[in-house]
Formats: sequence, C-alpha cells, structure tokens
Amino acid sequence: MQINELARITGINAETIRSYRNKGLLHPTRMDNGYYDYGTGDYVSLLYIRKLRSFSLSTSSIEQITGTSSMEEQLEVFNKETRILKDQISDLQSQLRFLEFERRHIKESQGIMKNHVSKLQSIDDKIDFYELSDDVQTLPSSAESKLYRMTTPSLFISKEILNGPCTDKMIPLKTGIGTYRYILNQNHFEIPDNAVVVPNGICLSMIVRLTTLNELNLLQLKPMMDYAKQLKKPFLSDTTAYLVRMQLEDKKPVYDFRIRACIEANQKQDHGAR
Repeated sequence: MQINELARITGINAETIRSYRNKGLLHPTRMDNGYYDYGTGDYVSLLYIRKLRSFSLSTSSIEQITGTSSMEEQLEVFNKETRILKDQISDLQSQLRFLEFERRHIKESQGIMKNHVSKLQSIDDKIDFYELSDDVQTLPSSAESKLYRMTTPSLFISKEILNGPCTDKMIPLKTGIGTYRYILNQNHFEIPDNAVVVPNGICLSMIVRLTTLNELNLLQLKPMMDYAKQLKKPFLSDTTAYLVRMQLEDKKPVYDFRIRACIEANQKQDHGAR
C-alpha cells in the first residue's frame, strides 16, 4: 500500500511515517516509479512504534530497542525509560504538593485579610536568608533539589522593633528568601550560621500591602503589635514573610506579604503540608 493509505488506516500522518522510514524503523519496498510500497510488516511495525511512543519513549530509544537482537539490551532500554518516567511522576507529585501548599496559603490569607490579624500554629521552623552567600545563592534555583518551589521572598523586621513602641515612623526592611527547616533537611542542605531562624510555634500573622520593599510605616504593624500586648505575649522572633500575591496597579507592582512572628515556641508540626 502507498503511504497515504497507511496513514489513513493507522491515523498516523504521512510525514511521521516518512520520518520513521528515514530512521530505518520501517522497511517498505521501493518500486520502479520511486514510490514506496508498505506491507503488512510495516503496518505492524508502525502500530508497535505508536504504542512505544504512547509510553513517551523517544524515537532514539525505539531505535535502540528495534536495532538489537539482544533482549538484555532491549530490557535495559525499558528499565532506563521506566526510571525516567518514575522520576517524572515523582516530580509531578512534588509540584502538585507544593501547588496545593501555595493554594492553601492564599486561602488562609483571605481570612487574615478579613480579620486583619490572626493567631496560628506554624508548620515548622522558618529559615530565612538575608545575606546571600555564594552557597545560599544557589538555593532557589537548584534543579536537583527543586528548593525553589519552597522558597519565597521574605521580609525582615527585628523583634526589638516589634516589641517597642508603635509610632508613626518609617522603618527599614530587609528582603531575602525563606523556606522551612524540613525542606532543607530533606535535601541535605546545611543551614548557614547567618540564617535567620523563626521558631516553630504560635505566631501572630497579618497581611501587609507594600509598594516599595525598602521600608514601611510602623503603623501598618500596629494591629499585630497591639494584639501581642493584649495577649501579654512578647514577640520571641523577628518576622518572616510569605509573598501571597503580586499585582499591578497603575502599571506599578503592589506586593501583599503575609508576615508573621512567633509569640510561643513549640514542636507541633503540620504534616499535612508535606
């Protein structure tokens, strides 16, 4: 049969069939008029190739499988492709887990926006980096550990400021990146001495909207500072932050940060976030 007929009965377009022929995966007979005559063997080979391609095998892997008579070599190709697929599944599961964490965090932040200040149990020690040394600079973009999925821009405000008087004044901000201790432990990342550790425990949290990340008016933190005084609980830690969202207003970025600081340390952990 001609290539168009084979394409019709298999549902595989002629260009794809032609590429398989050129790679030596199909072996039609070339007729005197220059056309190719595809037989039953080509039809069966094409169905087998299509099945392997549906498993996400590359044409080069299929060439390895069909190009050797050694079953051991064929098995090794399947083993390799199985490992690749399992790694992809694991990576997709990781993406889904962290995407759900992000969704959950935004959902929780909606309540904070309504109630302004919230008291919550954190999920683990938060580890923030504000002095990015050479080893820490690789943290968010490490392709192997994929820690960038669990890092977020962080803001630093000292506990001395949080425990002090709340006046109408501008205070400086430090920006960095943050993640959780268990993420670092899972990826065998040693925590540098210059990291800022926000202990796990009961925290006060609120949303702060910023148009600049260099400073903020201390009065923006007044609800959280007043709540701590009402509870008679001093802040035990500096702040950490989570960038809930970024949007453009009048073509300028506006940042909503969910900030929190610990008022009571404990060892409770939210395993559902893992």
